[in-house]
Amino acid sequence: MVEEAITDNSKIIDIFPRLQSIIVESCPNITSFYLGSKGLECPSLLEIKIANCSNMTTLISTFSRDEDKEPIIGDEVDNVSTFFSDKVAFPNLEKITISHLRKAKRIWYNQLHTSSFSMLKELTVKDCDALLNIFPHFLLRAFKRLEKLIVIDCASVEEVFQLQVQGLDVEEKYTVDSQLKEVNLVCLPKLKHVWTKYHMRNISFESLRQVCIQECWSLKTLFPFSIAKDLQQLERLTIDNCGLEEIVSKNVEGSDEQEICFAFNQLSFLMLWHLPYLKCFNPGMHRTTWPALKQLRISGCWRIKLFGHEKSQIRHPLFLIEKVIPQLEEVSFSHGDIVMISDGQFEADLFCNVKFLLITCYSDVSDVFPISFIRRFYNLEGLDMVFCNFKELASFESDACEDKDMTITIPKIKKLKLDMVDNIRHLCKQDSPLDHICASLECLELWQCDNLINLGLGLSFFETLTTLDVWKCNGMSELITSFK
Repeated sequence: MVEEAITDNSKIIDIFPRLQSIIVESCPNITSFYLGSKGLECPSLLEIKIANCSNMTTLISTFSRDEDKEPIIGDEVDNVSTFFSDKVAFPNLEKITISHLRKAKRIWYNQLHTSSFSMLKELTVKDCDALLNIFPHFLLRAFKRLEKLIVIDCASVEEVFQLQVQGLDVEEKYTVDSQLKEVNLVCLPKLKHVWTKYHMRNISFESLRQVCIQECWSLKTLFPFSIAKDLQQLERLTIDNCGLEEIVSKNVEGSDEQEICFAFNQLSFLMLWHLPYLKCFNPGMHRTTWPALKQLRISGCWRIKLFGHEKSQIRHPLFLIEKVIPQLEEVSFSHGDIVMISDGQFEADLFCNVKFLLITCYSDVSDVFPISFIRRFYNLEGLDMVFCNFKELASFESDACEDKDMTITIPKIKKLKLDMVDNIRHLCKQDSPLDHICASLECLELWQCDNLINLGLGLSFFETLTTLDVWKCNGMSELITSFK
């Protein structure tokens, strides 16, 4: 199968020996870039960009001639819906961008010219609604130098890397050591697999550095076990608004009683945002390590156990508080997280390195801003609140906490943002703890706070302010009320 995936076609001509870039945009009637009786070679070509050419289905069209007949347009095999046929040779091509090709059903022909695409480093595919997959299984090895992949708004794509066909695994002799470093998949409503479930050891994606998956609601699992166990170079992982139930699939080869360790030794940024069906990281016995994690953004993941501590009875929490929190510089907490951490017996310097705190989904029972919790972030520089029901930010949680000495320990932040804090009417009252918190404020952002009437602050509050951003606060009558 592998040997048949690449072919050498001698019927190739070189008519653009110096051409380095092909850009064709907004040509609605064009059906192909080149039409001829032979294939096309561009030895110097580095980049191809085809955009908004709605009738284009293939880059080149070839025809056969018969002296007694009219030319017959089309390839010998069905290439009408294949964008790159076996009649092209681009030995130095590094970048491909194709977008808004509504009729293209396949990107690659079953066979490729020997010298085509071997140097390809970046592929971007946007708004190609007829595509079903990006890389068929028999061509994976041809793109082993690919470093960056972007697929956006392709309504029919079900697979990105096809590692199985009709239940048959790729043959073990088929070895792929991918150089892929970055994957971005956005708005793919029918995507079922990034990698089809695969357990062989002959395909590796060890070079991955960044993975971003957004708006993929048919996707249930992100990484096959065989891929996930080797992601020690991964630096950034973003999963946003997806239908995931698990991040890593079950190990079909190992025992259910055997604990597996997933070591993300280089991962510094993790975002899990609005994943309402996410139940677990991995369904088997496992533990995770995150020694380099600095930024942790999590919201709307209600089914998964996020935080636990070493002595807790929580089975397979995603993070151990004692191990992960002290190393973080940025973290997000929901109401439940704050309650659990506040009730726990942790070291006083648990949040010593946190500079940015995001409070999300604080909509249960209490409507009082947890200022006593904020005290623990004594190096805090930025505070964001999103989807919270706070009525005011001016008071301590109870009269018992109203200690003037306590105010001194509250950090002075440089940035404050409220987004969809719908119940708040006045940002601050005179002589409130927030006066101390905002004494060095440089940036204030108020977004979509519909009941906010005014800031309720004295003019002295603005002495250090450099940026004031107010957006869609429909109930606001005036910005500032001075008490002087």
